[in-house]
Amino acid sequence: MSGHSGRRIFKLEVPGDPKSLALIRLLINHLASSVGYDEVESTKVEIAVDEACANIIEHGYADLAPKPPILITVDLTSDDFVVEITDEGKHFEVGNYTPPTFPDHWDRGHTRGVGIFLMNQCMDQVSFGRADEQHNQLRMSKKLQPQDTSVSA
Repeated sequence: MSGHSGRRIFKLEVPGDPKSLALIRLLINHLASSVGYDEVESTKVEIAVDEACANIIEHGYADLAPKPPILITVDLTSDDFVVEITDEGKHFEVGNYTPPTFPDHWDRGHTRGVGIFLMNQCMDQVSFGRADEQHNQLRMSKKLQPQDTSVSA
């Protein structure tokens, strides 16, 4: 991570409300840009985190009132951009997930159901688990891009 030494950790706790998504996207895109990702890679990280949080709000928190907060932790190491999202919603069983196939998904008229697929396409690693009995934890990571240190004449 050129220009940065050591590890930086950022934590953001937001209400489990769709109105929080804009703030989440803004923070994630800013942090992704700050570690040297270009616009395309920064947007990929932003999409993955936005999809994860939108899924928590829409599916995990569907039957909960009031909606619990969502905790987002970004851990910037010298090699990786790591995002951990902790929530109190209904647990997602990743073993029951069947990824969509394209173009069949669209051809059958489906316009939704691609969030986890996008997370896996945008990030290097995605894992679902439990932080404890009450909290789900989604962990996503992406390798930092090596900085070009060559000098052109």
